[in-house]
Amino acid sequence: MADIRSLNFIGLMLGAATMMVMMVGAFVVTDHVTGRMHLDEMPTIGAPAVTR
Repeated sequence: MADIRSLNFIGLMLGAATMMVMMVGAFVVTDHVTGRMHLDEMPTIGAPAVTR
């Protein structure tokens, strides 16, 4: 049989790793959305259209 203390420790470590991955993912997504909003607000600069 497995020792209950070691199983608790492994569960704690896996839970901590899961929380870290979720936090990093949340930060990446929020930074991506914020950056995308800033890019959408910028005016587009381009050559004027040539009329024929």
